[in-house]
Amino acid sequence: MAKYSFKYWFEWGCFENHCPCLWDSNGLVSLDVLPISLELKRFLCELGIEHDNALDWDCPSNPLLWSKEEKEAFYKKAKEGYHRLQEELGEEYEIIYCEDE
Repeated sequence: MAKYSFKYWFEWGCFENHCPCLWDSNGLVSLDVLPISLELKRFLCELGIEHDNALDWDCPSNPLLWSKEEKEAFYKKAKEGYHRLQEELGEEYEIIYCEDE
């Protein structure tokens, strides 16, 4: 049985060294405290920045700025990030995928 349980989805406000994409019962979990590779952390932060680019920051209630193709590409990479997290974190961690549109 998993020792830690996280929900995985991308929230607004990512930058080079910060990506809100993992949550536990207490809120946001910093990627810095997890035993993951620097490469995976960078991948998730870059993906989070890509996610932020979909938002119309001048009017956040507007529809996302992505085309259908951009949206599909993002969700494909988000799923890749999920699988990589599962692989690197191992059996002690349960990652619940919540990034579906």
